[in-house]
Amino acid sequence: MRFSRRQFASVAVFVTLAAGCNRQSAASPDQAAQSSPPEAPAVKVVHPEKKDVRRLIERPGYNIEAYERTALYAKIAGYVLKWHADMGDSVRKDDILAELYIPEMEVEFKQKEAAVGQAAAEIKQAEAAKLRAKAELKRADSQYARLSRLTAVLDKDQVEEYRLGFESAQAALAKAEADVDVAKARLKVAEADRDHVQTLLQYTKVRAPFDGVVTGRRTINTGDFVQPAAGNSVARSQSGVGERDGSLFVVEKIKPVRVFINVPESDAVWVRDGDVALIRVQSLQGEQFTGTVTRGSKSLNPQNRTLRTEIDLPNAEGRLLPGMFVNATIIAEHKNVWALPATAVITQGEQNFCYRVENGKAVRTPIQVGLRGTELVEVLKKQTKPTSAGGEPHWEDLGGDEIIVASDPASLTGGQAVRSSSDQK
Repeated sequence: MRFSRRQFASVAVFVTLAAGCNRQSAASPDQAAQSSPPEAPAVKVVHPEKKDVRRLIERPGYNIEAYERTALYAKIAGYVLKWHADMGDSVRKDDILAELYIPEMEVEFKQKEAAVGQAAAEIKQAEAAKLRAKAELKRADSQYARLSRLTAVLDKDQVEEYRLGFESAQAALAKAEADVDVAKARLKVAEADRDHVQTLLQYTKVRAPFDGVVTGRRTINTGDFVQPAAGNSVARSQSGVGERDGSLFVVEKIKPVRVFINVPESDAVWVRDGDVALIRVQSLQGEQFTGTVTRGSKSLNPQNRTLRTEIDLPNAEGRLLPGMFVNATIIAEHKNVWALPATAVITQGEQNFCYRVENGKAVRTPIQVGLRGTELVEVLKKQTKPTSAGGEPHWEDLGGDEIIVASDPASLTGGQAVRSSSDQK
């Protein structure tokens, strides 16, 4: 087929335009962007630092308790002679709170005291008899020794008579010594009997067991008859004071006071003796007091998996009263430990890890963590790659020169290219 000159020119223009369109499509901006690699994300990085990590363990809804609480009972039956303290009174250790009167026991004490005096007199008599026996023995010994040398003048019967007198004096001395021992033993028995009654008489004075406050007094009057309460006084003392339990007084030590709280198992491992505790008292408009963790039970309650923990509170002004409702916060603190921001630590199941930046890439690094605070996490160890092919990774301490991703590390994957932002530390 032959083309005219006009037809040939039209075909040439069409081919040229088609070629130009093809070149423009191949070099379009959208296709160029799709063919180039994505830009590495910018991440904020930090270095591990030695810091103090704090964790707040909050436990609401507990009561202030007296440091000590003792219910006092009558040890022996007697009549109330006098009251020296009443409810609300401050007392010192060994102060007399009340006195009882037991007339028959006082008479018995006088009898026992007289028996002691009689036993002491018997000892003196026995000692005198012993001295006489010693003197008689000495005289008989001298006489027998002198006459035994005169056997040529005296007959045998006379010498034998003096010998028997000497032996009799010896026996008399032995008896006198035994009488002294018996008299001393009787004195000890008499003194023990007297001391027993005297000890019982000491219970006629009801004394304060420690410095504190009388928080309860039985409603009886002078001259009333009281007697020892039957049964378990320890169990009854928890119910209060009065006719129900038979106690005469309840004394409580409120300087200091204490709070018992139950710490959950997840926090129990971090509670240490000496930790600072903050106590907020609702009835005092939420006023906060500072106390100290003094002891823990060292054993979790198997029913609720909690650790019973005691917090002691100074109470010099006496503003804190047993029974006040409080909220407690224990500040668990590890000082000068390697720490990372909480945002840099990722937890998946039971594994913790972070991302280190090496050669512009994010390296997933397992770590062992300790105390977790609201802003910082204590880091104990980091896992490093094996030193040889097929070797096992091992754990080592942080050095402080590691570059750790601190912004949204959960969005990264191991080996991903990253670039550090300008606020790198």
